[in-house]
Amino acid sequence: MFSLLESKEEIAKAQRKLEVTIRRDFNSMVVKNIGYPGGTTFNAKVNTDRHHWFLSKDHDAARKPNPRRLNWFGLFRESADLEISVEINTPYDGRNGQVAGFFARDTDTRAIYLFHSGRVGGATKGVGKSTFLVWRDQRPKEVVDSSGAIRGGILVMPIEGKAATRPVVQYIDSVARFKQAVRAGETKTTEFRRKEKKYRDFYPEPRGRRKGERSAEIDYLSRHGDVVVALNEWRNSQTLEKGARLVKNVLFDLGVEMGRELVEVYEVKTSTARSNLYSAIGQLMVHGAGDACRRVMVLPHKQPIAADFRDALERLEIELLKFKLDEVKAKIG
Repeated sequence: MFSLLESKEEIAKAQRKLEVTIRRDFNSMVVKNIGYPGGTTFNAKVNTDRHHWFLSKDHDAARKPNPRRLNWFGLFRESADLEISVEINTPYDGRNGQVAGFFARDTDTRAIYLFHSGRVGGATKGVGKSTFLVWRDQRPKEVVDSSGAIRGGILVMPIEGKAATRPVVQYIDSVARFKQAVRAGETKTTEFRRKEKKYRDFYPEPRGRRKGERSAEIDYLSRHGDVVVALNEWRNSQTLEKGARLVKNVLFDLGVEMGRELVEVYEVKTSTARSNLYSAIGQLMVHGAGDACRRVMVLPHKQPIAADFRDALERLEIELLKFKLDEVKAKIG
């Protein structure tokens, strides 16, 4: 479970840690112009790793309504002005639904994360939150505020820790690819419309957060996307039967289809906590319901699995695959 940071002091502290973490890895500073629909910010000092860039500054509250801290991210170009891929601005205090970014704490581990509503902008028609979530196969996480109300958001990155910026780099790339896909008309196809319907029909079940063992260096939760990418590459490197293709959607992390039939289904969990294992078993049994369907659960290699779950996996004919994670990438097997 995640709880929203609402006090001015906690948000300010989280923002400072976020900036220190990003600037640690985006350790070059350059002066660039930043263009966006409606204007240009001239001679902005941005931090960059030479592939992506980051700028954070206070919003001009004296001249504009809705004060917030600006966190701008984009793809870096040496010889041209920069463009904003995504804004993950954060409020100074309280809950503010008009600001797309926010901080939330994992109530089990106490780790704090930067979240984004999924609201992406741009001058291109069709670029928007709901289409982005469908395109990305994104399951928003539930964050509870002090009144008990729920806010959904995409977990972007932890605000500190080893390899913490890895997931935000992936997120920037994902937003940039989405905008390209919209411009190319990929979100107007019959297949994408079918995918949209599946997404809207999906009603996510409540899921608990993990307790217990947690890496002190690598934050597994924020690196779920790395594991899915490695899983895709691992399965793609093996022989696929003629006519088979890899598929992914909001309901499961990876599958193999023959025609319209799902013949393999994989689900990644970043810990072996009971809540995660119950959820994975349910997803695999529901979406891999066919007698001939191969069902595979993908778990971190060092985390123990309770004996009753091992027995259940054997009875249900669910295979177990392990992954390893370092600062740069995930490895399957």
